[in-house]
Amino acid sequence: MIKKHTDSRAEEQHKLALCHKLIISNNYSSQDEIRRELMRAGYSHIGQSSISRLLRTLGVTKVRNAKGIKVYTLDHSHQATPAIETPLSTMVLGVQCNAHFVLILTIGGYARAIAKVLDLQNLPEILGIVAANSSVWITPRREYSLVYLHKRVSDALGLPPALPAGQSRKFPVAIAEG
Repeated sequence: MIKKHTDSRAEEQHKLALCHKLIISNNYSSQDEIRRELMRAGYSHIGQSSISRLLRTLGVTKVRNAKGIKVYTLDHSHQATPAIETPLSTMVLGVQCNAHFVLILTIGGYARAIAKVLDLQNLPEILGIVAANSSVWITPRREYSLVYLHKRVSDALGLPPALPAGQSRKFPVAIAEG
């Protein structure tokens, strides 16, 4: 019974991370568009009420874009805030890499803190770190050390072991309602 609860929580966290990624990378004007994307991603039975709950959890609102169309966007001032005792690593939504860099996706507003933690590690494999609001871009000193860098970054943040280049892993996100 505990296994099923853990699996459903992990699935819920994955849906939350995927919805977050979809919202920041696209211009959706309806919940149905988001629902169709999640269905394409394998959540074939997701309903409108689940979409509404995901959007509310992420603090998503609608704003007019440059074309005057109302689209969903993250409103960081209304997002749930993590509890003070929550480890910084739980703010990581995922770590991805390709042949050139490592990308860390975070809950909005935590990328700079994650980047600072990594910068203070003085990892010789890191050439540079750039942080935005919800992503950290890390470039390796040498391209051939990328897989090793991916592992070192995951270890430094206390995350599960890294995957090979080109793969990604989504991490559960612990959020306290605030």
